[in-house]
Amino acid sequence: MTSLAGAPNFRAVAPLPTHDGRHLRPDTLYRSGVLAHLTEADLAVVETLSVKLICDLRSSAERHRFPSRWPGLAPARTIVMPGTTDREAGMQPLIDRLAREPGPEGAYRAMLDLYAALPRLLAPVLSDTTEAIITGWGIPLLVHCHVGKDRTGVTVALLLAALGIERDAIIADYLETANRIDIEAETKHVARSLGNLLGRAIDPGTLDCLGRADPAYIETIFTAIDRQWGGVISYFEALGLTASGRERLQARLLA
Repeated sequence: MTSLAGAPNFRAVAPLPTHDGRHLRPDTLYRSGVLAHLTEADLAVVETLSVKLICDLRSSAERHRFPSRWPGLAPARTIVMPGTTDREAGMQPLIDRLAREPGPEGAYRAMLDLYAALPRLLAPVLSDTTEAIITGWGIPLLVHCHVGKDRTGVTVALLLAALGIERDAIIADYLETANRIDIEAETKHVARSLGNLLGRAIDPGTLDCLGRADPAYIETIFTAIDRQWGGVISYFEALGLTASGRERLQARLLA
C-alpha cells in the first residue's frame, strides 16, 4: 500500500470487481489530494509508480496557490479543468448557497447540488482522460483535487462505472477517503476560508456536511446521470466514448 507523508489521501484504487467477474488492474489508477506538500521521501516513492497522466481537478487559483511537487525524473502529462468550469466545480457554489441558506441544511443541499453538477463540469476532463487511457499513454493514471474527496471522488467513481465496477465497490472506494484524511484539519481550513468570505463563523454542523464522505453524495451523481443522460453508458457516449471505445477502455484497465 502506497503511503505518502505529505499526501495522506494518496492511494491506489484497489482491484475492485466488475459485474462480469473481472477486476481493476492493480496499480493502474491512483487518487489523491493536493500534491504541494510531498516530502523528498514521498517523491522517491512516487517516482517508482511510473504515473503517465495526472488529472488535476483543482481550480486555476488552487493550482497557483498550491503548486504540485512531482519528481523530475518521472515526468507525467497533466490534464486540468477547463477555465470555464473550474470555478463552478470549486467552492463558489457552496459559498453562494451558504450565503442564502446558512446552517447544516443549506450545506447538505449545497453538497448534493455540487455532486449533481459535477458530471457535467467534469465531462471535458473525462473525455480527454478516457481517450488517453484507450491510446495507452495515460496509464498509470493519477486523479487528484485539493482534498481528494469531491471532485476526485466523482471522477474516479465515473471511471469505475464506465468499466462496469460494481456499485457497492465504487461507493466503498469513495468512503475510504474518510479513513485517509484529517477531517478536522480540512474543515478548519474550510471554516477559515468560508468565514472570511461570508463574514461569519461557520457552525460545526455545516462543517460536518461539507467535510464528510457521505454515500448520499456519491449516489447523487448516478441519479443525476440517469435523469439527464439515461445512464452511465449514455453519459460516456455523449462524451464520445463509443461501444468499441468502452471495450478498449476495459481492456486497458481490467484483468
